[in-house]
Amino acid sequence: METLIINVPEKKSTLVKQLLKELGVTIQNKTKAKQLAEEINKGIKPGAKPSLDEIVAEVREVRSKQ
Repeated sequence: METLIINVPEKKSTLVKQLLKELGVTIQNKTKAKQLAEEINKGIKPGAKPSLDEIVAEVREVRSKQ
């Protein structure tokens, strides 16, 4: 399956979503913050609590890749 990101103006989003749904498109709502949190969570080992410095370093690393 292919993933396509479409930025739609807020005033037109309802209409565009309705049209896309009629065409069989699945719409997922992921904000940049949620995507960033998911990427950071992938690197966290279960049971380990990272320090604040480690969290800041991870966030900076992910943001530098964008």
